[in-house]
Amino acid sequence: MSDLLAAKLVPYYMIPYGVGALLYALLTKYFSYHRVLSFAFLGYAVFSLMTALSLSLNQMLWAQAGAGIAAASSTPLSLMIIGDLFEKDVRGRLVGTYFGCSFFASMMGMLFMGMVPWRWLFFIPAILGFVTAVSLYALKTDLLKRVHVATVNYWNIFSDVAIRKVFIFIFLMSALYHSVHKWYGLYLHREYGLGKETISFFLVVAAVCGLLGQNIGGYLSDKKGRPVTCFIGEVILAVGTMGLFLRWPVGVVPVLLGIIVMGWTISHNSISTILTDFPDDDRPMIASLNSSVRFVSGGLGFSLSAFFVEKSFSGMFLMIGVLFLVLTITQKNFIPNLGLASKMIKGGIDEQS
Repeated sequence: MSDLLAAKLVPYYMIPYGVGALLYALLTKYFSYHRVLSFAFLGYAVFSLMTALSLSLNQMLWAQAGAGIAAASSTPLSLMIIGDLFEKDVRGRLVGTYFGCSFFASMMGMLFMGMVPWRWLFFIPAILGFVTAVSLYALKTDLLKRVHVATVNYWNIFSDVAIRKVFIFIFLMSALYHSVHKWYGLYLHREYGLGKETISFFLVVAAVCGLLGQNIGGYLSDKKGRPVTCFIGEVILAVGTMGLFLRWPVGVVPVLLGIIVMGWTISHNSISTILTDFPDDDRPMIASLNSSVRFVSGGLGFSLSAFFVEKSFSGMFLMIGVLFLVLTITQKNFIPNLGLASKMIKGGIDEQS
């Protein structure tokens, strides 16, 4: 299987994850956070084990689709819990901690990619998923026993203009970012002739920058406001992406990748924190839609970018960087003043947020 064909399979993992996220607002209407999380991680463990034991590519794809649907529980439920249990002036840092942990986990996965046989890349998550499921099931706490009784209607949620604009922004940002991010391995191999170990090291460096970016973004979101933080992240993201247009010495490349990921995570944190600020009745749907929109748009953006990758990596990076810059300049049209939006007044958001 060629590197390009392998890369094109990525949407088959991303799209089930995005669609699966829509289930979790509905499930929290009937089951507690505690129960939904426990069974979702158990499902993830089972599907990861099925992937590890697969004897064909079709079996692997179907098993990973199931794993994606189960894993889709993590982000929406985390945003729901943060919004439910914590005040708005600390949510940015909590969101940063959550996504920072996910970047740390991703970094560990990249290290394992160069060290263990491919089947163990799925045996290990299966074991960890099972341990997590059992631990969550055994956890005794009243904090995670709540359910949401509000009606779940994804069509109606878009009737609010502020919500609709935020999700258009998320869709565009995610599509553009995944058009760049998912090609790093192939880019480093094709343009610089790097091997798997070196590529893994470069991606680990980028992941460390992402971990830092999430926490920087969380601090800025709480202290300086969500829109300001988003703008800062977008500028960094646009400049870093356009920087890949040029041919740099190989030692400069991981620095640029780190800048791009840091810009993305700062912006990502601010938007994710905005979503925790919506009213309690709307938050489950918004949190689920967030993951769905991000991953479906990311999968579509990645698929569309394949055409440009076959022509020129440099040209694609320049084009995507310019589009990031356009979004940065027009940000106020998508998140003009979230403190004045009707849904957010209802949720008690101040004008700074």
